[in-house]
Amino acid sequence: MHIVSLEKACYAELQAVGSKAYNLSKMIQHVSHIPTGFVLTSHTLHSFLTFNQIEIKAEDSSVIEKKIQSGTFPLGLQKEIVSSYANIQGAGVKAVAVRSSSALEDLENASFAGQYETILNVRNREELLTSIKKCWASYFSSVVQAYAEDKEISLSNPQMGVLVQGMVEADVSGVIFSVNPITESEDEVVINVAYGLGEGIVSGGVTPDLFIIHKQTKSIMKELGLKEYKLVSGFTGITKAVTTDKEKNEFSISDETALQLLRLTKQVEQYCQYAVDIEFAIKNKHIYLLQVRPVTT
Repeated sequence: MHIVSLEKACYAELQAVGSKAYNLSKMIQHVSHIPTGFVLTSHTLHSFLTFNQIEIKAEDSSVIEKKIQSGTFPLGLQKEIVSSYANIQGAGVKAVAVRSSSALEDLENASFAGQYETILNVRNREELLTSIKKCWASYFSSVVQAYAEDKEISLSNPQMGVLVQGMVEADVSGVIFSVNPITESEDEVVINVAYGLGEGIVSGGVTPDLFIIHKQTKSIMKELGLKEYKLVSGFTGITKAVTTDKEKNEFSISDETALQLLRLTKQVEQYCQYAVDIEFAIKNKHIYLLQVRPVTT
């Protein structure tokens, strides 16, 4: 099995589709506004490695990275990817986000957060195929290899899915913790939010607005962020745009929207039965759920 729809990814093995796709797929039946997509399973990577005669146990990881990025897809596999891509384009998707989805993410003692590749605003089949290879290659990056070694995690059997998902051209986006990660209070939800795409926050480049909401009383404490810039879709890829003085001096979401995010977070946490870390985007006042994972160290 090389490709599954995002809706059906939760019925596949976690090792095949990876944590990101698996957790998001589980939420589709319970939360609206999850962008459609499909998942290349780890079997796809193994087929690609075999076809290109890449021996991961015999070569240096930097060599493997280069060989993956210069490798070619088996014709049948390429047709399957292009067909899946055409199907979601037919559902009105103009651009996709291509995200690594490893089974070795979100572990209790090792999150691998931000270490695997994500490519945004992919708009044609050539960019898609290149982006998939970049995600696979990131599994063998020196950063990932060093982190895994430090955590005593074996990477000898690649478990790397790739999630291809309709991209939300976000007006604002952010990250939510269903527990306060600083005080560890389970009574508080913490929201970091800013204009544009969420990668600015995730990378640490943008200082977001901060909302801390009490789950029971719904009281809100908030702090204005600098919101130095915003990331937006360009003709290809993403680009930095200047935030206006008005945007910098106003909160990027209203208190009403913050309370909507609180309700969403409580719904997700109740379903998962553990503290959650959520990535979200808002476009035309619709909230989209982009990622759900356990809060990890």
